[in-house]
Amino acid sequence: MHDIVTGARSVDEARDYYAKEFADYRRKKPTPYMEGLRFVPADASAADPDTRLLSDEDLEEAKREGEQTHGWR
Repeated sequence: MHDIVTGARSVDEARDYYAKEFADYRRKKPTPYMEGLRFVPADASAADPDTRLLSDEDLEEAKREGEQTHGWR
C-alpha cells in the first residue's frame, strides 16, 4: 500500500509484486519486502480487506520449485 500511496507502483503493479514476493519466499529466493514494514502504521489493529491472489496450489508449486532449484525444504 505504501508504494501505491507514494506513487511508486499502481494498484495492479503492487498486487502483482506482492504475489511474486510471496511465491519467491516459498521458492527460497530473496524477498526484500518480507523483511519488514516500509512505513509506520497509523492503526496497527486495522484488518486487511484485500483478497487472496495465490491459491494453496500456487504456493505448493512455488515451494516445489524452490526445493528442486535449491534442494531446500
